[in-house]
Amino acid sequence: MFENWVTRGYDRMRLESSVLCAELLVFAEALHSQGYRPRTLRRYLFAAEAFGRWISRRRWLIHDIDERRLQRFLAGCRRQRCRGRGCGRFSTVVFGVRKFVETMRTRGVMSGPCARSLTPNEKIVREFDAHLAHTGNSVRGTRQIYSRYAYELLETRFGTEEPDFRLLDASCVSEFVRSKVAGLGQSSRRAPATATRAFLRFLVERGLVADGLLGAIPSVRQYKQASLPRYLSSKQLTAVLAACRIATPTGRRNLAMVLMLARLAVRACEVASLRLNDIRWRQGVVVIHAAKSRRERTLPLPSDVGAAIVAYLRHGRPHCQCPEVFLSVRAPHRPLTPAAVGTVVAQALRRTGVTLARPGAHILRHTAATQMVRAGASFKQVADVLGHARIETTTIYAKLDLETLARITLPWPEVQP
Repeated sequence: MFENWVTRGYDRMRLESSVLCAELLVFAEALHSQGYRPRTLRRYLFAAEAFGRWISRRRWLIHDIDERRLQRFLAGCRRQRCRGRGCGRFSTVVFGVRKFVETMRTRGVMSGPCARSLTPNEKIVREFDAHLAHTGNSVRGTRQIYSRYAYELLETRFGTEEPDFRLLDASCVSEFVRSKVAGLGQSSRRAPATATRAFLRFLVERGLVADGLLGAIPSVRQYKQASLPRYLSSKQLTAVLAACRIATPTGRRNLAMVLMLARLAVRACEVASLRLNDIRWRQGVVVIHAAKSRRERTLPLPSDVGAAIVAYLRHGRPHCQCPEVFLSVRAPHRPLTPAAVGTVVAQALRRTGVTLARPGAHILRHTAATQMVRAGASFKQVADVLGHARIETTTIYAKLDLETLARITLPWPEVQP
């Protein structure tokens, strides 16, 4: 029954004689399907078996286990310092038992924890987030930023009490926006005003505040083309790619992601959401799903990027049913988040000694766009690759084409004596 995961006969007999034998077998199959290593699977299995013995001694049923009794078992394990044969450290017991409980709750064998009641502010913010998702104006990351500023506005004005929006006046709104803008850099100064404006429009639609309150939001001055996009030199980019060339599953995955960012000028969220069927190997192209504009664009697949992805798929990617290309190395194997992709780039930059104020995946996008402009690509071509809806957004890279700018500079006038 447990022969595929447990080799010792004594251990198999202990599992098969457990009151939770059927549940343990389902648990083992679930761990195996999620890609857990045999050693970790056995330890989690033994931890769940010890949890079953603890339930049996108290003559409880698995349906009787709630969060309070689960905490009681874990507290007892910490005090006794004895977790039984093969369970490992206390942290392993905690992970194993919680993973077992999570599996049983998914199957409906155990009841889930009681949901915490939301505060009045949290209810309003959750409705606001659902409104943004329904209208389709914001992606998930932007909705999280908007929701955070909305919650801070409510907490600043009403605290934890029930919001009385008749007390939300212009002075409170303007002071809140000014206080949030004061601690931000030039590129982020508009976020508090934009988020607050979206939240007030939601309240206006609900009839909770007057339409004139939108005029209380102060305008944040932010000059267009006031800054230059940061980018890496050819030498720095070569060093970053070399830092990822490690003959391990993690190294192959990281190299493929960094090459995609550097060659195709895609965003971190677009790399994270890339699926296996988005790569058209016969046509030599890759379909990119834009998170901001919600439009697809088809880009040619460079040979080095394709080779790196193939090496990762053959010798690095775990075997699982996830359609996404890039997955976590450790079980359970899940798709990477955009933040994880940015962390990979930040670590590579740190290993090469490149110091930036905001290290992340976006600098490789800027680097690729800068290289295309300097190679003579038109702004329309660069905008198509980057997925910009407006070509004006792409013109910022014109200031980085120093060779072309040098040709149009006027001679300095000589001063006559």
